[in-house]
Amino acid sequence: MHKQFFITVAVLLAGCASYQPQPLEPQKMMAAYEERSLTNPELQSFITARLSKTTSAWDLNTLTQAAYYYSPELDAVRARFASGEAATQTANQRPNPSLSLPLQYADQPIKPWTYGLALDIPIETAGKRGYRVAQAQKLSDAARLNIGQTAWQIRSRLRSALLDFYAANQHHAIVERQIEIQQDIVTMLQKQLSLGSASTFELSQEQIILEHDRSDLANSEKLMLDAKALIAQTIGIPLRALEPVKLELNGFESLAPQIPYNAARRQTVLNRTDILGALAEYEASQAALQLEVARQYPNLSLGLGYSFDQGVNKYSVTPAGITLPLFNRNEGPIAEAEAHRKEAAIRFEALQDQAINQTDSALKHYRLARENLALIDTQRTTRTAAFQADQRSFDLGAIDRLALSRSRRAVNVDAMSHVDAVVQVQQAISQLENAIQQPLDGVPLDAQSTEAVIRK
Repeated sequence: MHKQFFITVAVLLAGCASYQPQPLEPQKMMAAYEERSLTNPELQSFITARLSKTTSAWDLNTLTQAAYYYSPELDAVRARFASGEAATQTANQRPNPSLSLPLQYADQPIKPWTYGLALDIPIETAGKRGYRVAQAQKLSDAARLNIGQTAWQIRSRLRSALLDFYAANQHHAIVERQIEIQQDIVTMLQKQLSLGSASTFELSQEQIILEHDRSDLANSEKLMLDAKALIAQTIGIPLRALEPVKLELNGFESLAPQIPYNAARRQTVLNRTDILGALAEYEASQAALQLEVARQYPNLSLGLGYSFDQGVNKYSVTPAGITLPLFNRNEGPIAEAEAHRKEAAIRFEALQDQAINQTDSALKHYRLARENLALIDTQRTTRTAAFQADQRSFDLGAIDRLALSRSRRAVNVDAMSHVDAVVQVQQAISQLENAIQQPLDGVPLDAQSTEAVIRK
């Protein structure tokens, strides 16, 4: 019997987990970061599996998937979700019985030792384990939804950075044309000044405009670099890994269709992961309250014992003591759980109200931005028609080259206004997308969903 007991104990101990150290090595981590690139075959497979197509262009959707693959921020919330799953496993565990080995010595010459076994089996009552598991599952659901929330925030920041790069790139191209036109104007005025047909003041004013354009060109180059750095940072790759990549920005040229007001509101309430996460946290607070109410009822334990006393085998069944609710009935923890539930309900309602207001505001901003773009495009069409008329007049000799260049400069200025208006519309689209947490570029929602980014 003793041999079987020790064998059983040895088997139980052999099944225990052991600690495995995993020290951090900053230099190796830095080297691994420097090796990250968008040509990584594993990244390509990751993108292909989620978008069901090969990576032919680095646009918002493919870069978003690259961020889902590399982003340390997303890895952190994935780890938090794994911790929540482990907490659910912990909550589901039953309490282990305890084993004791009573040993006594009697001061007598005949068989002075008394030894035996005692087993205490705890019994949870009032459904405490079920409430504990329900609470852990809801908190795990909230952690899972937080992955989707973080993934959306990454996409939102990436879209904003790409839009900044698009705006800076468009401005750079327009300013380059502006400098070319302005340089022609300055050159022609210098010739006219030498002939006495232009004033020094007029020439100096045009030279100031030229210097201002050159300053704008340098500033646009800085803005392009800053935007690229933010894109790389959001994805989780070094800036040099983005340098050889051609970014596909044509998507910013198209506008999202008008969205019905009620449909946007409904999408906000049903789709936003932060609202769904707050709802899961409320359900967890309800389970926590149920658990505290159940703790008014004491747990039980059953003791089973065996002893060998002076040649006599003795067996016992001993119900353990029960905690008597004389001084409190768990009123304090119950009151705390009720307060936490009320707090979770208020937080959920406030978040939902805020999301609806954001949606309403975003819809109005989008409508106003589109109206402004339409006005600027009308002005641009009028200006283009005027330039075409000036071109015909120049061909007929009715105006000189200086007047034609100034007309061309006005058209170029209108092109800059058009780009600014397009950027405003795209910013309004970003605001609306963030309000409803769904892309408006035609990409199916399942490609951006929580389940698609839980694990790599």
